Amino acid sequence: MVAVSPPAKVLVTGANGYLAVWIVKKYFEAGYSVRGTVRSLSKSAFLKEQFAEYGERFELVVVEDITKDGAFDEAVKGVDAIAHTASPFHYNAIEPNELIIPAVQGTTSILNSALKHGTSVKRIVLTSSVAAIREVAPTPRDFDETNWNNAAVATVESKGSAAGPAMIYLASKTLAERAAWEFVAAHKAELKWDLVAINPPFIFGPSLSPAQTANDINTSQKEIYDTLTGARTGAQLRGEGNWVHVSIAADAHVRATHAAAAGGERIIVRSGYFFHQDFLDAAAELGIPNVPRGEPYSTGNLPRAANLVTTKAEDLLGLKATATLKDVVEESVKDFKARGYPGFAV
Repeated sequence: MVAVSPPAKVLVTGANGYLAVWIVKKYFEAGYSVRGTVRSLSKSAFLKEQFAEYGERFELVVVEDITKDGAFDEAVKGVDAIAHTASPFHYNAIEPNELIIPAVQGTTSILNSALKHGTSVKRIVLTSSVAAIREVAPTPRDFDETNWNNAAVATVESKGSAAGPAMIYLASKTLAERAAWEFVAAHKAELKWDLVAINPPFIFGPSLSPAQTANDINTSQKEIYDTLTGARTGAQLRGEGNWVHVSIAADAHVRATHAAAAGGERIIVRSGYFFHQDFLDAAAELGIPNVPRGEPYSTGNLPRAANLVTTKAEDLLGLKATATLKDVVEESVKDFKARGYPGFAV
């Protein structure tokens, strides 16, 4: 186990993604230098402007197709650590391979490049997900880093596209993280670096990307936006899950880079639990106008289907839940207003 401390250089894949931009920000604030990969410089020019104050400590390189063998061969040269965030997250897949191939091959591609050409790499931090841990259970239960979402993989294997987009996503995250740990096991004798997996649930909080339309809102934040704009009603307001603030999720990656004891670990990070009705209740308490009320404060006695155990995040990374759901609703609405999203235009 090793620690990679500032002013080391970190490669952040998919650097223009919702979480990745926050990760880049946190690395800079901690004193690191960053090399980011993007699919297109033209669509990622905002990053150079946004982080202009860091000058030569920030560089961008183009990796058009993360699934290709050798895609990251040049990108990994000369960096001390890697944060691999580039992986699709959406519920629009029709065929399983739409998500599974880029998730799995993107992961093995970066690991192969690090093995063959990353002579200075000492730590790789993989953005995985609670999707790779939590199964749908018939009764409420605890989940920790020893659990795997084998049920999602089995469902997709048996049903194919009939499993549905959400199940396909869950399977893709499970298979991608499994592929990473299997790669490490298979090449253990050759590796000069170790692996850490960060497993966040839904990630909420404002975006650092430039103005975009409501159609471009990332999948996690869409849970809040759709609820506050009335797209979720009735029984849908009892939909639930765990969540983490985007700033905390990003900070977890930075801490996992320099915490020597984190090597070889999967680490769940979370801020709290939510029902969609809770977004409406928080909005009402904040006095946000034109937001549906739903069934106010009706979730208090509802069972929490999955409790995520965060002992490792606290012990290894020193992370504790600091943001509240009310905080994240307030921040998100402010962000929606600034972007002029329908229902929140100033």
